[in-house]
Amino acid sequence: MRIDYLEVIHYRNYRRQQIEPVEGLNIFVGENAQGKSNLLESMYVLATSKSTRASRDSELILFGEPSASIRARVNRIKDIDLAIEFDVSLVEKKFAKLNGSRHTRMADVIGQVNAVMFDSGDLETIRGEPSVRRRFLDLEISQTSPRYVHSLGAYRKTIEQRNFLLKEIRERRARPGSLETLSAWNVQLANYGSLLIDRRRSFLSRLSVIAAEAHSLLSDGRDLLEITYLPSFHVNDVSDVTGIQQEFLNQLAFVSDDEKARGTTLIGPQRDDVSFSVSKRDSKLFGSQGQQRTVALAVKLAERQLIEELVGEPPVLLLDDVLSDLDDLRRRRLFEYVGETGSQTFVTCTNLRAFPASILERARIWNVCEGKAEISGG
Repeated sequence: MRIDYLEVIHYRNYRRQQIEPVEGLNIFVGENAQGKSNLLESMYVLATSKSTRASRDSELILFGEPSASIRARVNRIKDIDLAIEFDVSLVEKKFAKLNGSRHTRMADVIGQVNAVMFDSGDLETIRGEPSVRRRFLDLEISQTSPRYVHSLGAYRKTIEQRNFLLKEIRERRARPGSLETLSAWNVQLANYGSLLIDRRRSFLSRLSVIAAEAHSLLSDGRDLLEITYLPSFHVNDVSDVTGIQQEFLNQLAFVSDDEKARGTTLIGPQRDDVSFSVSKRDSKLFGSQGQQRTVALAVKLAERQLIEELVGEPPVLLLDDVLSDLDDLRRRRLFEYVGETGSQTFVTCTNLRAFPASILERARIWNVCEGKAEISGG
């Protein structure tokens, strides 16, 4: 999979920018706050419909403009080539066009383009709050599993309604028959939640193996990375979705009194977590920033390989400010890996000194300054 053409209009600090990337390595070089990361972000938005840096879609729109657009032509091995457009507005619902067909349901859009992005925010996946790690799981799994996207949306709606009912029960405002209604919500919650738990467990089980290999490569075999899924209730002995669903219902019954007293759902995927340890030491607590960055990068490289295994072609690889805090060994290993993946790769940097001449000879380089990107030497 590769992006042959990208255009952003009124996006972030770009009024209008068009680029035609090469199949291999593409480098955006320039000072900080010039717009390098914005170009990588726009490609990730095409893949997931979400930004890793914006809490609201309106933040993607150039100041003073009513809307923003991202347009691309994508060459796909396993499917027909794709013309994709993503539009956000200050007054209208966001939408996308896939080969001219308009879609307002983002579930129809997610996964049409596959991309893996590493940026400074990924350090928070290692050292931040559990909610950051859950978001990481949801974004990455959604790219390869439409069923997960559906179950995630249904689960969120179910837990919202269930929490509303629990709050009414706590405040003694519940109507007659509320306990029967709660029982029905329990079944729905366990139904959708068990699918999420099963998919997360499967995803992390495979990701852990690949990430350990990537981390060993980056660290020259000095450290062992382990990724562990930490669900809100015990499922290690349960082998399938039906078993998880039954255990979910059992645990809901066990915490029922506490939930009614507190007015909220106490177990489920919304309380899951993930741990990352290097040589048996928790990276969140004991890892230096350089070590945490290496873990985060290994996870992203593993995601790239896992997505390729699942969809049958390599995703686009987006590496934003990836060289910071990496020593010469890790940089060299990263360049070797990127050269072997077959993924179209985009990298941002403030200068080109860290790149070997042999790599720069094959790359397309853009100089980025104040929301404009120009091919180096062009």
